[in-house]
Amino acid sequence: MTATQHPPLRRREQGGWAIIENEPAAVRHRVLMLPGLFCTAEFYTAMLADPALAEADVLAMAADPPGFAGRPVPSGFDYTIERYADLVEQFAAREAVDVIVGHSYFANVGIEIAARGDYPGRLLLLSPSFSRDDEEHDLIALDEAGHVPVVGTLVWLGINPTLKKGMRDRLPSDRFTELFAQMKRNPHAANRRLVAGFFDNLRRHGDLASRLAGTGNTVWVARGDRDEVGFTAQEQAAITGAPHVTLKTIPGAAHFSITDTPHEVVELVLALLADPAGPAQA
Repeated sequence: MTATQHPPLRRREQGGWAIIENEPAAVRHRVLMLPGLFCTAEFYTAMLADPALAEADVLAMAADPPGFAGRPVPSGFDYTIERYADLVEQFAAREAVDVIVGHSYFANVGIEIAARGDYPGRLLLLSPSFSRDDEEHDLIALDEAGHVPVVGTLVWLGINPTLKKGMRDRLPSDRFTELFAQMKRNPHAANRRLVAGFFDNLRRHGDLASRLAGTGNTVWVARGDRDEVGFTAQEQAAITGAPHVTLKTIPGAAHFSITDTPHEVVELVLALLADPAGPAQA
């Protein structure tokens, strides 16, 4: 595919956020895409370049908020899920966002947004964790070590070789060097606090599936059919029984569906925008 067919993506900054976006000829809908833990907006570039979005008049924005991709945070920032929900809601209001797409960490931020009920749009949550036990054992161990002062510091100082080995078979081979370099952009201290805040939220609520089930928003929860993050029968029952929440499976994808099967995730975004159960179309 030529550069003429797919113009370079536009990059801009606003209010402490770094944004990568496509440039459709007309804009009917605006979609915000947010990364997973240790990841950045660059993980969405294959989706942003998908012509199906531009052809549907969708302005798609992948964004790094403060605290991601090495971006500074305001003084006293606490790295909690709740604080990120605040930031995302404010950004979505400024940019008139119709759909929020959150992968992994930001899927859990999306649960918080849906539970509050203040954001009027729809949400596509890619591979959230509904409980602490759903999470991968390596991340649980990292959180536990992070609460031990000396041990935690040593573990985080040596995280890059461990992370690189763990990601080798989980990211596209032709983009591995590029994407792993993105994963190293955030300081260890910031990542340590993000992990702590993530698990604090899981411990505080215990059962996020039931919490999400009470939302009035139109929410789709999508998981790869090879997803490494757990999903219990109880959680699945809560989601499938919720009046405004729909469970979707992404064939051929593991946890990193946005890089495993980017076009299939784009199709989910477009289907959610067209869903008659959601708010009236613009």
